[in-house]
Amino acid sequence: MESRKVIGRSLAWGVVTILCAFGVAFGLKLLERRVLKSKTQTGPRVAVKFSAHPGWMPEALAREIADALAPRGMPLGDPAVTQEVFRLAEANPWVRQVHYVSRHRFSGGPDGCIEVAAEFRRPIARVLAKDGSFCYVDAEGCVLPELQVPRWVVIVPAHDGRPASQTCYLSSSEIPRDQGLAEIHYVTIRGVETDPPRVGRLWKGDDLAEGLRLVELINTRDYANQITTVDVRNHRGRISRNEPFLRMYAQITRGRRTDIRFGRFPALGGDYVISPERKLLYLDDYVAANGGRLAGVNEYLDLRYDQLHVSIN
Repeated sequence: MESRKVIGRSLAWGVVTILCAFGVAFGLKLLERRVLKSKTQTGPRVAVKFSAHPGWMPEALAREIADALAPRGMPLGDPAVTQEVFRLAEANPWVRQVHYVSRHRFSGGPDGCIEVAAEFRRPIARVLAKDGSFCYVDAEGCVLPELQVPRWVVIVPAHDGRPASQTCYLSSSEIPRDQGLAEIHYVTIRGVETDPPRVGRLWKGDDLAEGLRLVELINTRDYANQITTVDVRNHRGRISRNEPFLRMYAQITRGRRTDIRFGRFPALGGDYVISPERKLLYLDDYVAANGGRLAGVNEYLDLRYDQLHVSIN
């Protein structure tokens, strides 16, 4: 009787062991399928690189943009991968225009990359919105991602026949300790009537367009970093027809501020308004006569007349 019990227990344990073995094998197979399926869906993304990026763009920003263009779950051999990269590039706020997207396979292995040639948007100013927030925009008024806007620059002066160079960075922590750095200067445009659109969209409005036109003009001058503000509140005389339609303010750190009364741009079809080029020549001569200073010498400079008008003080 006792021997029968022992045999029965042995048989029972044998059945349990077989069932456990089948269960483990089935479970491992199911797990393997899930892992393989997961790898197929969210496996490593294809590498995307740019044929070139502009000198002002930090390497870190170029990498971030390229990474954003890499589609998920699409291997390099997928016939639609270049089309998807093209779509992602066109939707990226930093990409102004896509020239081409091509697939490259490296010899001797399955790896390769997608190459993108594109024209990029460069931030040139920040706009003060009515709610007190700031938006960084390019020359066309496209709103750019604030956290990706370059903030620092290292300028290396010309030396031993080598031309001067500059390198931009997203963060000061990226800059080698032995190199000096400066904060990138962005003119603030204030007084825009319309609310900003979402990132990647054009901020429409004639006041902003003329403010950006003025920023582009002044950025061609060596003293551009003394201009802190372009004021468009009185655009087209909406506050007072007797006051300048456009103003600039120049200031160095917390020194005395100079009001630069620009006026307006000539209307299409022609009218008697001092040309923008002549107004900038007024500033060129003034800066040269004051040892490179535009800000803090006089209370105001008025550029709207046949000759430069300067405050008495």
